[in-house]
Amino acid sequence: MTADPSKLEQQLAELHYQYMERLKADIPVLVSEVGLLANLSAQSDWRSLMLPLKHKFHTLAGSAGTFGLPHLGTLAKKLELQLKDWMSAESLPDLSEMSSFMAIFQQVQYAHQSGHQMMNLASSKLDLKHDQKALIYVLEDDEDTAQHLTLTLATFGYQIQSFRRIAELDMALKVKLPEALILDISLPDEEQTGLDYIAAFQQTLDESLPVLVLTSHNSFEHHLQAVRIGAQGYFVKPLNTTALEARLQRLLAVRRREAFRVLIVDDDQLLAEHYALVLQGAGLRSELLLDPSQIYEGLSRFRPDVILLDVLMPDCSGPELAQLIRLQDEWLSVPIIYLSSETDGERQLAALVKGGDDFLTKPITDTELVVAVFARAQRARQLADMMTKDSLTGLLQHARVKERLSHELQRSERTGEPLSVVMLDIDQFKKVNDQYGHLIGDQVISSLANLLKQQLRKTDIIGRYGGEEFLLILPDCNQQQALGLIEQLRQSFASLPFSFDYHHFHCTFSAGISQATAKEQTDQVIAKADKALYAAKDAGRNKTHLFQSAEYSSLMACQP
Repeated sequence: MTADPSKLEQQLAELHYQYMERLKADIPVLVSEVGLLANLSAQSDWRSLMLPLKHKFHTLAGSAGTFGLPHLGTLAKKLELQLKDWMSAESLPDLSEMSSFMAIFQQVQYAHQSGHQMMNLASSKLDLKHDQKALIYVLEDDEDTAQHLTLTLATFGYQIQSFRRIAELDMALKVKLPEALILDISLPDEEQTGLDYIAAFQQTLDESLPVLVLTSHNSFEHHLQAVRIGAQGYFVKPLNTTALEARLQRLLAVRRREAFRVLIVDDDQLLAEHYALVLQGAGLRSELLLDPSQIYEGLSRFRPDVILLDVLMPDCSGPELAQLIRLQDEWLSVPIIYLSSETDGERQLAALVKGGDDFLTKPITDTELVVAVFARAQRARQLADMMTKDSLTGLLQHARVKERLSHELQRSERTGEPLSVVMLDIDQFKKVNDQYGHLIGDQVISSLANLLKQQLRKTDIIGRYGGEEFLLILPDCNQQQALGLIEQLRQSFASLPFSFDYHHFHCTFSAGISQATAKEQTDQVIAKADKALYAAKDAGRNKTHLFQSAEYSSLMACQP
């Protein structure tokens, strides 16, 4: 969403002022209501007296951090949880418990006063950059569902902010937009439904937020209502968090998709630079190549989604260059778009026969250029994904990940940077399939794949090596660094909850790590990681082992 930065600052400052003014009015009310707790008796309906106070502390806990008062929010959360415990107890809190509660509440008053005096509005400027962790808002009034969802998504590496009331969510949305919103559409304590609220809010945005709907209703009418407000996922309770996270991951992958890359080959530098600027302005990456003899180097370095090719060039014509490109299997599927002032239909067809995919006639408007290139690039990437990626996980297929490893080994040897390779296998996966069925087994595999995509670095390469086995390529990463990464992943995966017919279970994986050495071949590096993997399995599973160099000679003796 684009906006005037100065106007945004004014709006944010106004929101903060309104919030602090509201706190000035709310704190004295809290002081009065907390004071009533000291006079509770066993004969009174003390639980009903605590309930509204618990709600108020919950609201304060959810909003204070958003407005730059994180300590206040933490204290309010402690008080909310204490009240919750007391409400579920058999008897009134004793004197020591009540004294501790009052001491924390005094800190709340102090934190509010300090925050009002010291709050720096500049620190709350709207951050338009993507955070390292995707920010997700959750609107869910059921505490157990909200907590389960928050913990699960946090394990995958998302930053979660949970809200119980529409008013809390509305205030947070006005301060910072998340990358996606998950909301329960049935909120019995609200005057409007979650669908009504988000439908109105989406109208205020230049670009709609991705929305996933939670509900207990599975009727056609409810599905239709969700579609009409732009929902991109519909999940019926009891919630399958694995399926929800998979949908969320796909949505964010589309929004965060790497810009399409366009290689422009033209001997007219000014015209080529104009095309490049037009495409860059539309969000595409472009690179110029003025010398056709450098085509292979340019392709290998830039790896374009589309090639924009002039027809009439000295020394090497466009159709000749297209045929030269098609000599290499690696570039057979990359679309080539001719761009020329040639209007003769037969000559255009002749050029297309020689390796081209489309023909655009000069002069061409900027809009026509962008639309044509974008459409080709999008389709090319979709086809490339279909051909190179596993359909279940979206990871590279066996042959493709080995191909990438070969390239990375060459790069590592050229640059001198370390390269680590990891073989990873889900423990006792056959038991999962036998006990819960292959559909649940697929969910486990998909969840691990999504966890890898979320938590590994952008430079890392992930492939599904076969069945429940994965191959990870970690450039510029030595064995010890790789061990730290994989251990974090292992612990995260072990904490993920899976469920089948209300039965909850967990899975683990074992991993082996090897660091490439000079002149090693692809199969040798993989064999080392595989040996380390089986050492981890033999040691009891749910472990990560490093390949020991002392084992190298015996392993190589087994190589054909």
